[in-house]
Amino acid sequence: MSVAHEWSRITDWCGTYAPVTAAAMQPGLSENTIAEYEASTGFDWPAELKDLYRIQNGSVTHDDRTGLFLGSVLPDKFLYPIDVAVEIRLNLLEAWDEIIYESVELYSEDEMDLRDGDEAGTAASMFIPSYLPFAGLDEYHYFVDTRAGALHNCVTEYAQESLDTGGPIWASISVMLAAHASALEAGSVLGVWKPVVSKGVLEWEVEV
Repeated sequence: MSVAHEWSRITDWCGTYAPVTAAAMQPGLSENTIAEYEASTGFDWPAELKDLYRIQNGSVTHDDRTGLFLGSVLPDKFLYPIDVAVEIRLNLLEAWDEIIYESVELYSEDEMDLRDGDEAGTAASMFIPSYLPFAGLDEYHYFVDTRAGALHNCVTEYAQESLDTGGPIWASISVMLAAHASALEAGSVLGVWKPVVSKGVLEWEVEV
């Protein structure tokens, strides 16, 4: 299993059944561009995250002229362009720096460092430097947990209200993509979401 293989399953399916959504996907980035953004975060990114940006850089969500929705390969989120992902990470870290500074009765000054030292998959109940977001919508983000441990590089959701307390969802980005590819190919439900295509646009409906 690899990011490239699972992504090709998704793009092949979209190219056949959801061409509008396929056309909205932005091409991958050069090694130099990825390396520049990686360096700006101050630590090495997981191989699968870099693989993801080698083959795509998010997608256009709406038509500029008509405003029409162009679909998404994820049910309730969009894959972030790399600059958006890095900016969101920085904004969340700055917000938590301020929260910790203003809440000395709740957090120690080195709270982020302490939580960075926990095992991957352990809820930090905040956003910490080891988290790398790569997809999301509004205040909901998927991130890769780069801390050490058995769940190293697992994918978890960070939400404004529940933070990261929901726990890991997928073991890795490639596992996440494989689950979505299988749902598309089989027309099956993924969690509560079922893929539906209308006029070449991939959408996801809640299956109850």
